[in-house]
Amino acid sequence: MNRQITIPALEEVDLTNCDKEPIHLSGHIQPHGVLIVVREPELEILQVSENTQELLGFDAKSAIGQNLSLLFDRAQLEKFNACLEKENLKTVNPIKVSIEQAGKSLKFDCILHRTEGVLMVELELATTTESLSVFSFYHSVRSTVSQIQNATNLQNLCQQTVKEIRRISQFDRVMVYQFDPDGNGAVIAEDKAENLTPFLGLNYPNTDIPKQARKLYSLNWLRLIPDINYQPVPLVSGNNSIPNKPVDLSFCVLRSVSPIHIEYLQNMGVTASMSISLIKDQKLWGLIACHNYTPKYLNYEVRAACEFIGQVMSLELQSKEGNEDYDYKLYLKSIQTKIFEDISTAENLSEVFGKCQHNLLEAVNAQGAAIIFGDNCYRIGETPQGESLKCLTNWVQKNLKKEIFYTDSLTKFYPEAEAFKDTVSGCLAVAISPIQKIYVLWFRPEVIQTVNWAGNPNKKLEIDEDGSPRLSPRKSFELWKENVSCQSLPWKPCEIEAALELKKAMINIVLRQADKLNKLNTALEASVAREREKTAHLKIAMSELKRAQTQLVQSERMSSLGQLVAAVAYEVTNPINFIYGNLTYANEYSEKLINLLQLYEQHYPSPSPEIKVEIEAAEVEFIVEDLPKLLGSMKVGANRIREIVQSLRNFSRIDEAEIKPVDIHDGLDSALLILSNRLKPKPVKQSYPLGNRPAIHLIKEYGSLPLVECYAVEINQVFMNVLTNAIDALEDAFVNKHLSSQRGGKEEPAKSGQIRIVTEVCSEEKAVKVRIEDNGWGMEETVRQKIFEPFFSTKPVGKGAGIGLAISWEIVVKQHGGKLSCISAPGEGTELIIEIPLRQIHPKPIVK
Repeated sequence: MNRQITIPALEEVDLTNCDKEPIHLSGHIQPHGVLIVVREPELEILQVSENTQELLGFDAKSAIGQNLSLLFDRAQLEKFNACLEKENLKTVNPIKVSIEQAGKSLKFDCILHRTEGVLMVELELATTTESLSVFSFYHSVRSTVSQIQNATNLQNLCQQTVKEIRRISQFDRVMVYQFDPDGNGAVIAEDKAENLTPFLGLNYPNTDIPKQARKLYSLNWLRLIPDINYQPVPLVSGNNSIPNKPVDLSFCVLRSVSPIHIEYLQNMGVTASMSISLIKDQKLWGLIACHNYTPKYLNYEVRAACEFIGQVMSLELQSKEGNEDYDYKLYLKSIQTKIFEDISTAENLSEVFGKCQHNLLEAVNAQGAAIIFGDNCYRIGETPQGESLKCLTNWVQKNLKKEIFYTDSLTKFYPEAEAFKDTVSGCLAVAISPIQKIYVLWFRPEVIQTVNWAGNPNKKLEIDEDGSPRLSPRKSFELWKENVSCQSLPWKPCEIEAALELKKAMINIVLRQADKLNKLNTALEASVAREREKTAHLKIAMSELKRAQTQLVQSERMSSLGQLVAAVAYEVTNPINFIYGNLTYANEYSEKLINLLQLYEQHYPSPSPEIKVEIEAAEVEFIVEDLPKLLGSMKVGANRIREIVQSLRNFSRIDEAEIKPVDIHDGLDSALLILSNRLKPKPVKQSYPLGNRPAIHLIKEYGSLPLVECYAVEINQVFMNVLTNAIDALEDAFVNKHLSSQRGGKEEPAKSGQIRIVTEVCSEEKAVKVRIEDNGWGMEETVRQKIFEPFFSTKPVGKGAGIGLAISWEIVVKQHGGKLSCISAPGEGTELIIEIPLRQIHPKPIVK
């Protein structure tokens, strides 16, 4: 005989054994139907419930390995296969099928779903012979849905729903069971037979519904147990069955019930039950719980109607809960408006708190508040005193990681709060400025509440006859009252929202104060600037001089480049065109000569000894084979020279000094072609006695760009300058790395340099962006800030004049109205970002 004892200590027994019960892997079903596990597409039976003899007329073991044709005739199999083509099998459930047994035709509702690569087929004896049409279903629930949607508030919604569910299902008792944040449940609506004791207002501990059961309620909208006194039916398997693990019955209508849950229902005196999940914001909000005190089976059609009503109520929860406390929300908004008026005219937060102390408490319905300003603390209303308040505020500052913190039981997070629970059991805190250590804390006192439980919520430990302990469900559900202490009234969502709105308004004051301080600093700086006006004028003059020098250098460079390219174009283009054009004739003539030689060989296969010797000496056979290849190589080389000349012309844009639409990618590719030799590996003999510099890897990620109006030759010069700097940076990184290893540093294998070019249209679609990034060493912040200054350079004397990026900045920013920026840090490489407007509204003339 079992005996009950109260659990003396949590660590002695695992109180979570209910949460670990694998209820979805029970291996059993309820007996009011048959479950068949089928392999597709063969429709081979892998597992079947043991009750097939009783319901279907054949032995379960004999069915293993057979086809579903064992059950269905050809017409029904065709109908069955047609349904299996649907991706969502719920849309075809239930399928009305008939099975012959002992000369009688039995009608079944066939329910299908797939899990873990197998098909689950459930058969329940049908109480109707026709499938419920959409029109019939609509008429059966239309009135109910209308009444639910017309409910004025949450309580009315819940009461109307339980009334309609009970009318449709004819259960003895139907309740709405709502979960609180801790998982405990409360009956908030009930419709029952007159002779039953009411459960309305009773609370149930979260342990009554284990975690895995809550998960199944989230997956399945409806769960029916027609008779808790059933005998579980095991599943029969064969050698061809699913290996190594029980089949997952999570979505099975017939899934057997947990023994602990059966015992729980028995203790309540319930014989049949049905639950309908209520889902809000994709979380389990509660259940519609249906109890009957005699066995009760509902067919698929009635269950579908009840499930649909539960889904409709779930959709209505959002709006109905939002309508709760509507007048109170309006009142809070009026308080906020008064505070915002005070904030709009206040110079600082201290003035705000002086003006609206009372409103600050009413804004969140608090009895006290503490405002922290650095090391100072200002108190309003009822608050902890002295050291207690100081320790609490320090704890909040250390632990307030999110936008807001709130609790109606501070002792759960801060046990020391029990010493002042009469003043602070609930706490709501926001950080106005963590940097300046500005926080606002609101307090609520303890409110001792009486919670009406359906029986003692503490689980009991039973000792079995073998002496092993096990947790059993509660046996008593009579009213059991508990006094809850160290807890305040809970913070409502509208109060939390009000605190966040106040936080935003107070942050604006902090920003205004910062702006005033900034203006004061600006005034002081202006005063100092006036004293240094002469120096400033000198700096401006020097800057203009540098700019003029930069423009002169740029003008000279571009002029020289144009003359050089023009000379190359003139001197190289004509000869190479002559060569390229004559190669066609040379190829044609060589083919004729080769054909003639081959013809001679056919007609005079035995030449004279003198000719034979000459043929062997001249290697005529090799010449015949190699001459076409030689001419082909000459043609490729000539074509390459023509491409290089064309790239030079594209780069310098000879005779194209005016602004015009340009393909940016042409300019980039021309610059890369000119610099292609610098991207190749550098051998040991060339400037790198410390080792070979590997080839620089080029990554081009070109987007789809429209034509850009610009001065093409100037923009091409920008690309050339930026790419040259990137190559220089990679070569310097290589040299510095090897010099470091020679001085005793760790020698590492040479790393290939990389240049990445990305082009894209800016988000506003008014400009294009070119990003040129290298993986060199990068630069210090002090260097990065000066790179666009004329004549600033970190390169050795003779290697760089410090005008390349200055010229680029003038071209992009001043001349084209674009942007040129740099992102760089030591060890992280450098990225230059060039933004060029698509259209030039007021183009600047080219500097001459």
